Amino acid sequence: MAQYRELYNEHEKADVQFVGIDIAGDRYDFAILYTSMFFGKVLVVCMHTGRQVLLEYGHLDDISNLSGMLHVDDEVDMEILAEFLKKVMKPYAAQPPIKI
Repeated sequence: MAQYRELYNEHEKADVQFVGIDIAGDRYDFAILYTSMFFGKVLVVCMHTGRQVLLEYGHLDDISNLSGMLHVDDEVDMEILAEFLKKVMKPYAAQPPIKI
């Protein structure tokens, strides 16, 4: 029988925000999950591809790195998308997990 070691099993009520934007006919839809599990980072999930990335609010200023994280190749789209995310994404401070 295979043995394993459980690393964590936490439950919390996460704050989830769904945002979408159309840039010159290209649609971008994301789920943004605010949780205490990622040391102040938010989990951003692309609703089209399922790709996930942990972002700090400050990452939105680094367009080239952000482009690779979100797999957006068009530089103009990425600049517009970063400005949009700055407007809609809450700066988030990590809180310790709440035991339920």
